Amino acid sequence: MSKKILFTDLDGTLLTGDKKISPSMQLLLSRLVRSGNRLVLTSGRALPSILQVAQKASLLVPDTVIIAANGNEIYDCDSQSFLLRKSVPTDAAQDIIDIARSFGIYIQSYDDRGIVSPKEGSELSRYAARTGMSYVISDDILKTVGHPPCKLLAIALNGHAKLEQLRDAVLARHSDIVSAIFSNPEYLEIFDKTAGKGNAVRFVCDHFGIPLSESVAAGDAENDISMLEASGCAVAMANADPSVKACADYITQKDNDHDGLSEAIIKYFDL
Repeated sequence: MSKKILFTDLDGTLLTGDKKISPSMQLLLSRLVRSGNRLVLTSGRALPSILQVAQKASLLVPDTVIIAANGNEIYDCDSQSFLLRKSVPTDAAQDIIDIARSFGIYIQSYDDRGIVSPKEGSELSRYAARTGMSYVISDDILKTVGHPPCKLLAIALNGHAKLEQLRDAVLARHSDIVSAIFSNPEYLEIFDKTAGKGNAVRFVCDHFGIPLSESVAAGDAENDISMLEASGCAVAMANADPSVKACADYITQKDNDHDGLSEAIIKYFDL
């Protein structure tokens, strides 16, 4: 039997509400990999945060790759180098930052170490606590990043309607070069239009020589939809957004706080 590959989102899918991987899930993922299958952590998070999660859960086995920043970065953990890296052009990124500020919406980016934020505040403190990432404060985000950013993240706590307005404004000016997609109601992810988790799934399957038909993808939010559509089998969590469930082949009975992903692993992988 040919081996398969699992692409799993982190927040709302693999991770519990307190941002951990349960011991039983760690054991199941270990069995999956030991059986010759592949595991690819696939998240909107920045790479340093995903690496931290993987290290804590002992998931950095040999020949591991990670999909970060909604598919803008595909990272080879063995060589500690990027197989693929895309970004938002600097001029467009600055314009998007200016638009967000005109709406009074907090927006941040990332350098190779962590978060680059324009100010201290509830948005930054909550995000840093949830992801475990370090941060720097800068009046000039893009200058501090030092290169075209892999993505921008607009955050509005209890302000989803404002983020929808921001998305409309950003796409009205830059829909030819960026996507603007929600990873949860409070986070609007803005990144290169040719990236996305779906294209990253295709790239990684080709990299490992695994047919897309042998891939399983699991997620819960809007930014996971392209990944689910690209994969051979699409899994939506019980706690997923209705739009995600609408494109799923299988919906778990349990949510991310009760290892719902384990249902799909047992169902689709020969362990």
